[in-house]
This record gives sequence, C-alpha cells and structure tokens, in this order.
Amino acid sequence: MDNVTRILVVAFVVLGVVLAFVAGRFVFNLVKGWSLTSLPGAPVASSNPGNNNTEVAVEAPLQTNDGPEAASWDGKSRINILLLGLDYSTRRQSDNQGSPLSDTMILVTVDPLTQTIGVMSIRRDLWVNIPGFDYNKINSAYKLGEDYDLPGGGAQLAMDTVESLLGVPIDFYARVEFDAFKRIIDEIGGIEITVTQPMLLDWMGNGNKFTIEPGTYVMPGSYALAYARTRDANYGEGDISRGNRQMEVIAAIRDRALNLNNLPSLIAKAPSIYNEISAGVQTNMSLDQAIQLAYMLVKIPRENMHTYNIDYTCASPENTVDGIYILRVIPDELRKLRDEMFTSSGVAAAPIVAQTITNDPAAGDPLSLAVSEGARIEVLNGTNSGGLAETTGSYLSSQGLNIVSTGNTDYSESTYIIYHSATMNAVNYLASLMQVTNSRINNQYVANASVDVTVILGNDWANNNTLQ
Repeated sequence: MDNVTRILVVAFVVLGVVLAFVAGRFVFNLVKGWSLTSLPGAPVASSNPGNNNTEVAVEAPLQTNDGPEAASWDGKSRINILLLGLDYSTRRQSDNQGSPLSDTMILVTVDPLTQTIGVMSIRRDLWVNIPGFDYNKINSAYKLGEDYDLPGGGAQLAMDTVESLLGVPIDFYARVEFDAFKRIIDEIGGIEITVTQPMLLDWMGNGNKFTIEPGTYVMPGSYALAYARTRDANYGEGDISRGNRQMEVIAAIRDRALNLNNLPSLIAKAPSIYNEISAGVQTNMSLDQAIQLAYMLVKIPRENMHTYNIDYTCASPENTVDGIYILRVIPDELRKLRDEMFTSSGVAAAPIVAQTITNDPAAGDPLSLAVSEGARIEVLNGTNSGGLAETTGSYLSSQGLNIVSTGNTDYSESTYIIYHSATMNAVNYLASLMQVTNSRINNQYVANASVDVTVILGNDWANNNTLQ
C-alpha cells in the first residue's frame, strides 16, 4: 500500500469518527474508486487530494436537507468547523419535544500554516444571545432553527450563534446523531479509556445504569457515549468535567483510527461503515473539500492537536428568575481562551484575533495602513459632552478614515473599541490615538455587518482629547 493510499484510508476514519462528518459519503466514494483491493466498485480516475496549491471546488454539500450553503475554501487558509451531536432518542421523541437539541457542540479549527488543530468543547448551558430569539441556552439554537424552518435550518442558526459568541467565523458544520456515533466506534473496535473512579453510567439512555470500576478499558460505542455524555456531579464539575471527557474520547478515537495495525480490518469494513452511518451524518462540505482536509489532517502530528474547555473561569453557574440552571459567560475570560486557541507559536492565525497595539515603524505608518484598509467606522458618544461623536468623526474623516455614522449611546466612563470584522489596522490606529488598552478592545464578529468598527467614546476621551 503506497503512502497516498494509506493516508486516504486513515483519513476517512479520522474524519468519519473524530470529526464526525463526511464519513458516509467519503467512504462511499473511496470504496467506489478502490483499485488496490477486492472491495466492490469499479476503479475510477483519481485526483491529487494533497495538492494544497489548488483551489478546492465548491460542489454539492454532503447534506440531504436545506442546510447551510457550501462555503469556499482554498485549501491553505484556516477553517473553523462546528460539530453538532444530536439526540434523536426514543425517549425524547415520545415526549413530543420537537426538533432535537444539540447536546454536544464542539468547535474545531484547523490551521495549515502552523500545522495545528484546536478543539473546543462548548458548554450546552451557556446563556447566550441567539440571533432573532433573544437569550437562551446555546444548545437550543439548533432546535429553534429547525422548529421555525429558518434558512439553513438549525445548523445555520447554531453556526450564527457560535460566531456571535466567540467572534470567529464558522465556515462549515458537521452534524452527527448519537446512534451513528456509537456505530462508528463499534466499527473501529472500540476506544481505549482509563477510568479513574467508579462511575455509574446509563449506557442505553433509558435508566438502565451500571457501575464501571477504575481501570483501562476498550469501550464499545454505547459505553463511550455514556462516558462522554454523563454530567453527574459525583464525577467532577458536572458539565465542565463532561467537556473534559468529550475531549478525552475524541483523542482516544483519533489514536485508535491512526493505529496502522487496524488498517486491514478498517479497509474490509469500509462498505459496512458507509451503510451504518451515512444516514446519521451531514455537513455543508463538498467531497473535494473533505478529501483535501482529510489529507491535511492526517499529516498534523498528535502533539499539535490541542483541546480547550469552557470551564468556570469563563462562565459562572447561575439560575434564572424561573429557576433554570445556566452558565453566564464571562466575556473577558472567554476571549482569552478563544485567543489561546486561535494563536499558535506567537502567530495570530485566527481570522479575527486582537493584536497587540504597536507603533513599530517597521510595520508601516499606522494611519496610512488604516486608511488603505478602508474600514467602515461608526463613532458613538457615551458621554454628556454634546456633539463629541460628530467632532471626533469629522476629525477622523479629515485623516482619510471612512466614518459611516455617528450618534449617541449609553454612558461610559472609558472609551471602548468593538470590531466586527478583521480590520485590525483601523483598530490599531484608533487604539493608539485614543489610548485604548487591549482590555477595552472587544471582538463581536457579525456576518455581513454594516460597519467594521464601533468606537464608543467615554469620559476619558471627552476630558483629554485635543480636538475641541
């Protein structure tokens, strides 16, 4: 078996299991075009999935519903993928609860430049602003999008919600049903997990519980799902510890899939894997995009895969006035975690990540860079000093900046800068001019926003600026 073939075989397992998407149709096409074994299917002309200099075509996405549109990807840029684990259990359907909640939400970012993978487990109880629906738990975004038949369905609303929360664009989604997740793990022969304390698990999801003692086990799919999903307070910090277990399961699946000793069995099982999981997995990626990503993923070393968990340093457990348990986001701490995930080896690799304010001449004149960027800027007056927004806006316009609107807003003692898209030259210049520190520069990514940067003028600017 040559290296390219080996990479492709491992790739369909890695993507189909670890990232829980494209597996069904990827395996189908892999099997259909197989020419080195006795697997069924006539050989077809092969392409070169490893050519990272080729634009990856946007073809029909691997989804059967009216989900989000397929995104473009050049095969070289960082991409962000939202993984959604849905529960279509008989118990929930019998309760007439409508569309499923996304009980598991995981953000995966892959950066070809730095050869890194970041995986963040997003807490299901985070209390967030769901576009068009005010505040709710983040796991209800998928359900609302499906119940109200919104464009792109639940997957699109879930993507929009995570974009708004973290301030990074979501390029693709991947949806997997829990039954498909269990079957995938069974097909690769289970995963190795070390249990550190006695745990009572509901492996069928129907109250049929059993105790598993400390030790190292090769867990079948049902056990692995129960282990990853339990959030019993007896086994750590509830949903926070569950997030850690989810990351542990993902790493175990990857290690199992990349064990070359398993390849002969996996190749033989390819048709059965396709039949088992194809109905339970959907994504807005095209096949060509999936193959390109697969080829890249299997070449990234295990030590370059990092996991992140939104714990109690980033979100505070509370109860609403109705007694509903929620996790209220601590914005500054969540931003730090996001920046850690999207920054590698000191290189700001995220599409939108705050940069350190600098006036280094080698980087170019800050004003000239900001003007050439053409960012659309709105200036809002958060002080009692009348006309401050208009005066400031006029000055910035005279410097060549693109001021699209001015107005008033709620009172603010300090000046803040909020950026909605990757226009960091403008942010850098404005922060330097107004002496705004990084702690008062906020990232609020908004797809198709009417402005790129919002400046909220505070009393510090009213008292110290020299424009009047």
